[in-house]
Amino acid sequence: MLHLSPLQRAMRLSIALLTCVSVHAAERPQAQGPWQLTLQRPAEHIDIYTRAMNGTNVKEFRAETIVNSSLSALVAATSDFPHLADWMPRVARATVMQSFGHGHVKAYIVVHSPWPLHDRDTFIDSQVSQDPKTGVVTESSHSIEGGAGLQPGCVRMPEMDTDWTFIPLGQHRVKVILRGFGLPGGIVPDWAANLVITELPYGSLKHLPAEIRLPVYRQAQFSGIVEPSH
Repeated sequence: MLHLSPLQRAMRLSIALLTCVSVHAAERPQAQGPWQLTLQRPAEHIDIYTRAMNGTNVKEFRAETIVNSSLSALVAATSDFPHLADWMPRVARATVMQSFGHGHVKAYIVVHSPWPLHDRDTFIDSQVSQDPKTGVVTESSHSIEGGAGLQPGCVRMPEMDTDWTFIPLGQHRVKVILRGFGLPGGIVPDWAANLVITELPYGSLKHLPAEIRLPVYRQAQFSGIVEPSH
């Protein structure tokens, strides 16, 4: 029989807790308090806000910037799931599992977690819509029950939802808002949870202008998206 010291037993217990898998659906927590400015980068025109959520150490984030772009270019870049891992921090894999046309897909996402935590994964339903009066475009994604595609060694996220919002300002300028919240599943320390909610939105908005300048996106005409007339 293998005899372990108290320290070794504690370490094994810690590893077991960190690698436990939570696959049950969870009710989305309610926001607690107002948005708080967490990170500001004036040179890059990026502001990041967070707010606490009841019953969890994970915060909701909202990141804002302004870019020069068409609405179609923004939608084409942010909905190109196979290439999201090339420029969005912590996105290790994004695969379209089912496409319904007009910006509606089901996808499988793997989020890279800092060591020693296991990566997280989830299946999402993502849809693009445009307000016919304001011209505002929203790309909303939320977690759903998944099927084939589970990555071995990942912890299933019981809840994840994100929104890209593109608000036309005129003169080819668009205000971009990236909002997101996710329950990581398993045991996640505060430092790891807080790292993701600032690193992911900041890096995404930092890299977005370069992405939408790529010819494949800059010249895109996204079906169903009406560009502003001014």
